[in-house]
Amino acid sequence: MSTHDGEPVTGGEHAASSADAGAVPAHLDPVPLTELEAALASATASGADEDAQQSILAFLNSLVCLLVPEPAGGESGGDTVEPLILSNGEGKPVVAAFTHRARIRPDFLEHAPTVVQTQGAVLLQNLGSELGLVLNPGSAYGFELSTEHVAAVLRDFRPAEPDELGPDSPAGSTGE
Repeated sequence: MSTHDGEPVTGGEHAASSADAGAVPAHLDPVPLTELEAALASATASGADEDAQQSILAFLNSLVCLLVPEPAGGESGGDTVEPLILSNGEGKPVVAAFTHRARIRPDFLEHAPTVVQTQGAVLLQNLGSELGLVLNPGSAYGFELSTEHVAAVLRDFRPAEPDELGPDSPAGSTGE
């Protein structure tokens, strides 16, 4: 479990160099920082259903960051956490998740300063029927899943089993 003290988050060498150059804020940087972001970029560029399916599978098998208002209790990491929940354009609640620490907008950390990681599939399985998901809100390489879309992904997809993953798979990859 990873935590942060509430200062603006930067992640990876690329994010730091972009911020130092004064070019683009790290959360808006167009360069993919993870394999999941590369899959999302490919799906966006091609528009092909196969690439969209691959990006869903990449999400299910990747670690994503969640923000929680208070430090998570216990050292085992098995305790339940209450992640940052936003409202989408329709006013419905969505859990905010991030592909990389650098994609977290600093203002979100003011409300939920603790960063924890979980697998995308585990996150979706724990959303229940009342919450949607927004990946990288206000940042590069994101998407939103309504409660109906979450249910469809859980019905139609499954994460890879550990023995199905190769050494170059996105499982556990956060780009850090």
